[in-house]
Amino acid sequence: MTNVFTLYGVKISMFTGKVRSYLIKQGIAFEETAPINAHFQTVVKPQLGRHIIPVIETSDGTLVQDTTDIIDYLEDQGLAAQSAYPSDSLTKLLALIFELFGDEGLLRPAMHYRWNFPDRTDKFILHGFGGWQGPDASEAETAQTKKTMGVFNGFLPALGVSDETIPEIEKSFKNLLSILDAHFVRTPYLFGKAPTIGDYGMMCSLYAHLGRDPVPASLMKNIAPSLFRWTERMNAPHSDYSDMPYYKASEDLPDTLAPIFKYIADYFLPELQMNIDVMNSLIPTGSGKPATINPKMAVLGFGTFLHGDTDISCAVRPIRFYMLQRVTDYFASLNSADQKLAQDYLQKTGLTPLLTLTAKHRVARQNHIEVWA
Repeated sequence: MTNVFTLYGVKISMFTGKVRSYLIKQGIAFEETAPINAHFQTVVKPQLGRHIIPVIETSDGTLVQDTTDIIDYLEDQGLAAQSAYPSDSLTKLLALIFELFGDEGLLRPAMHYRWNFPDRTDKFILHGFGGWQGPDASEAETAQTKKTMGVFNGFLPALGVSDETIPEIEKSFKNLLSILDAHFVRTPYLFGKAPTIGDYGMMCSLYAHLGRDPVPASLMKNIAPSLFRWTERMNAPHSDYSDMPYYKASEDLPDTLAPIFKYIADYFLPELQMNIDVMNSLIPTGSGKPATINPKMAVLGFGTFLHGDTDISCAVRPIRFYMLQRVTDYFASLNSADQKLAQDYLQKTGLTPLLTLTAKHRVARQNHIEVWA
């Protein structure tokens, strides 16, 4: 199949980073363009039903939206130079957990560090949102860019970012940086010499927000330089670990993975459990019906959980269940021996409950939005 895909996205976009990295690593020809041209406005956006990126468009006009759906579409087309999904069942399960965490578990620090340091970041963020307007942008165009920035900034309360929660958010993020750096100083990718769906998922927040924005990028470079190198490596078309001559490829899972899974158990699992509790209290409107009234602001409800030593109240979003189901469905599909292997591996980290964390209701994706399954 010969095709040059159009990727609608921008550098500052969290989820575009996941897809872009995959396209680069797989050697898939693509052209990236900001979602501002007439074709996007008159053809793409009406089909999606909302202004959202990333989106890929094929030469025949097929549109695929949502990072996971895009990657799976490209895999199904046989375009992957090396599949994002490991053949080993345990490694694949762990990679799916990383994808879930990367997509959903780092939104809070990503948004905090982007929007709560305006004196140090505003010029960079303004360029990211409106740099395509060029040096001669009108006052009206700049005002519209700032208005768009305000919309994203307005998501902070729904994510549970407040004066009361920020100290714990920053403390836990710096802790994670140290844990991830201890891993990536020893291995170029999460599971060894090649990236997996877990690496691509972790690129969401760790690249566009936390690896590029001035404040968190400075933290990452100083606290976790090997993690920062990983973000660069994930955007290189080759293996890009010549600066790690000490690395010896191995089929064994690195010991440095365990502290990361423990972090996920300590900081993300309680939030997921809260999400399940909220979901179980709902009454779906019917199979195939939109999961929320307004897909542009897809929120099912609100709940509170303990993040470290601090209670955080935040929105519950249907996409999170779609991603969680990928983990629990795959675990459920394994034979009993492989299930026990996975449970035993995660037992010491406290993350075993994630494997069977399921809600009464399921979420699917149809026509580019989340619906009740």
